[in-house]
Amino acid sequence: MDYVQEAVFLGVDVLILGLCLKEYYQFKKIGAALKEAPQLAIDESLSERLKKGDNKIKYGVIRGTVTPIGTPLKSVMSPSVTGVLQIMKLNEHRVARGFAGFWAEQRKLIHISCNEVPFRLTNGKLGVEIVDGLSAEILDMDTVYDNYEPSSLSLFDHLFGFFSGVRQKGMQTTEEVLRDGSFITAVGEIELDGNTIRLQPSSVAPMFLTTATRNTLLKKFEEAKSSMLFKVIICGTISAVLVGLITRKIYKRKKEEWEERRLREKLDKSRVQRRALARQQVFNDEQRCVVCVDNPKEVICLPCGHVCLCENCAEKIKLNCPVCRAKIESKAAAFIS
Repeated sequence: MDYVQEAVFLGVDVLILGLCLKEYYQFKKIGAALKEAPQLAIDESLSERLKKGDNKIKYGVIRGTVTPIGTPLKSVMSPSVTGVLQIMKLNEHRVARGFAGFWAEQRKLIHISCNEVPFRLTNGKLGVEIVDGLSAEILDMDTVYDNYEPSSLSLFDHLFGFFSGVRQKGMQTTEEVLRDGSFITAVGEIELDGNTIRLQPSSVAPMFLTTATRNTLLKKFEEAKSSMLFKVIICGTISAVLVGLITRKIYKRKKEEWEERRLREKLDKSRVQRRALARQQVFNDEQRCVVCVDNPKEVICLPCGHVCLCENCAEKIKLNCPVCRAKIESKAAAFIS
């Protein structure tokens, strides 16, 4: 096939287009959910609002101050910092040789440790408990510790890294903490359970714990949606062009095949007519083809040696001799006088 390259490019482009469409609809869904989500104040009216809605709001927005329920977490690397959520990461920085032979920097996560304590978002004495905060899609935390230690490599390490294609550059340790006292926006399912109000992950859209406001979040997802829509249009245009090129090549190939077939049929018909004029018009039954019993015998089957076929029937019979059923290995023209 002379369009293999275009077909490969089309397959890759369709795959990218599918991923972009998936992201676009995800951003569109989140944006629509944020637009419809009510922004609620943490006050006495919140409980009444929840009771009117079957003790639940499937997707809502609240803002408040992070307050631990009980003893807060202490930072491991910065003991003076306290918070309610903690994430520690150990990353390996290295250079690796790619397929093209060029060396490129990479970062690999070696270890991650997460800790949390129960906490609420409060406004004065009232508060909403946050459930499973670490599962938030957007989780804004402060980096309280970030240390990079370059590796000290020996000559053996350099040689081993050159032949293995991976050479370590250093290790980076980071610690992120959601500090108590931070003022954040929480988005998720709000539920009234007895006298306790909780915000937890929702089935409508992802949960967010962010320092951004609702309008800032909306603007962010609208921009992401527009950017993804542009990528979808570009990928769709490329796919359409590639489909057009492939279709054009297939059409040209089919058209050439049709023209060749028509020319071959015309030549075959002319050849048959010329051969019929050149033949003797009168011949006995023994000289007739054993298959069509119309044209004279013109072809010998080998190795059996039976002269039994006309040229037309010889093109159709390829396996066995029609006289002795022997396997036909080859055919040759026969001249009978």
